[in-house]
Amino acid sequence: MRVAIAGTGFAASIHGRMLRELGHKVVAVVGSNPSNTETLARSLGARKWGHDYGIAIADCVDSVHICTPPALHYEMARAAIENGKSVVCEKPLCFDNIEAEALFRLSAQKGVVCAVDFNVRFYESCSRARKIIASSSFGEVLLVHGAYLQEFHILPDGFSWRYRPELAGPMRAVTEIGSHWIDLARYLTGLEITSVFADFGAFSEKRYLSDGIMSYEGGPMSEEISVTSEDAATILFRFSNGAKGCVVVSEISHGRRNRLAIEITGRHESVWWNSESPGELNRGRKREEIARDLDPFSGAFADTFKSLFREFYADVARGKASAEPAYPTFRDGYINTRVCSAILDSSSQSRWVDV
Repeated sequence: MRVAIAGTGFAASIHGRMLRELGHKVVAVVGSNPSNTETLARSLGARKWGHDYGIAIADCVDSVHICTPPALHYEMARAAIENGKSVVCEKPLCFDNIEAEALFRLSAQKGVVCAVDFNVRFYESCSRARKIIASSSFGEVLLVHGAYLQEFHILPDGFSWRYRPELAGPMRAVTEIGSHWIDLARYLTGLEITSVFADFGAFSEKRYLSDGIMSYEGGPMSEEISVTSEDAATILFRFSNGAKGCVVVSEISHGRRNRLAIEITGRHESVWWNSESPGELNRGRKREEIARDLDPFSGAFADTFKSLFREFYADVARGKASAEPAYPTFRDGYINTRVCSAILDSSSQSRWVDV
């Protein structure tokens, strides 16, 4: 397949590398920074690059990978779909429920294969956990809990688009990493989240910016700025079968490079997993030894991108989405947007909000 990539950051570079390893050809790169755009394009062997999004939806392209800040997703995805291009979009799909639903409906109407890059569900251990939870021996799901913890936004930190609400939206930890946990909870249990209660922690609203770096304390040449998006959130969930859930999402947890942890309790047993030990899946039953299912060849984070893309492009080659695709579709992206929007409303109103 001939692919265009919109965006030039960390995600775009992973997308490009995985696409090439799968045998697809990156033919164009679109970005706002000319130097970064040319550098990424040349590294991927793309012959076209620039800031004009028309390059990404040209006749010479079969699909578009959107790896830009989230505020740009809606217009870019809509333009690609209307031009008959398959789309892989980074998360979150959108901030606005109406826009997310519009993309979902448009992709179905046009018969275009579209996916959201919730790649975590493609860890092999997660696929095994899903089968266990779906079995009759597991029993009804009663409780879903966990955390997604990172240290990347502990100060000092660079002032990037993630802190600009016009590009990143009103949330940060919830949409950046919490959205992954939400998708995984839905994927593993097969349940929908029906209502939420959220409490946000924005612990350093006043910050000092100097040479592009934010700090707790200012210097003689620093500029005082305000960051209102959340550093962390605690969220309660109710699921469609009556199960309860909770998650802690944090981007300021020291020592946590990238720890997504989730545990599902069923009527007869529990299953738990975390991304820092991706090849280890744990199962427990009352008064029995914990069973640790180890897969030493379990894929790394980048390999989950490759697995998602492999499934996606199999459907692109078929000309339509399969009946039950393993990859997250734009419908999944729309549902995720609705959950995140309800979380934002709940935090601002301090009450349970229905999804």
